[in-house]
Amino acid sequence: MTDVHTGRVLSMVSHMLCPSVILELGTFSGYGTLCLLEGLGESGRLHTVERNDELFDLQDEFWSQSTRNGHIQRHHDMAMNVLENWDALGSGAVDLAYVDADKQGVVEQLNALLPLMSNRGWILFDNTWWNGTLAEATGPKPDALRELNARLKSDPGLLTTTLPVGDGLSAVRVLPRG
Repeated sequence: MTDVHTGRVLSMVSHMLCPSVILELGTFSGYGTLCLLEGLGESGRLHTVERNDELFDLQDEFWSQSTRNGHIQRHHDMAMNVLENWDALGSGAVDLAYVDADKQGVVEQLNALLPLMSNRGWILFDNTWWNGTLAEATGPKPDALRELNARLKSDPGLLTTTLPVGDGLSAVRVLPRG
């Protein structure tokens, strides 16, 4: 769930990039969606992926308050299914991705996202501090987040900084490939 401080950072980053294509993995209430939408390019598209259809009424209620809600495309699916079929959707290269979905699959999500990113692409990962307990926590989710953090630190194609916002927000600049 995106808290208000993280939401303001999402809005700021989106305004700075003025992306044409945003991909949000994990929608929950839709608050983060609205924050990202604030900086979306004039004719851009924001794709958001949520598997829990019980949240759709809440999202629709929030989104209906935005004059730009017509730029939102919700995908009712698992994050990896959308990533694996992105080219078939014809949605184009992703300028900004916000990852706040399945924590156990976060490394696989990164691997699937990288080839989809534009040459000016950025990825934001939420919860990379895991409630401040990542060093001591055990289990599949904290293990996956530790693996993600190690990858973000060691991959020469990624420039990463973690912001002390919310539960840790890692901002990743995907360096142009080839």
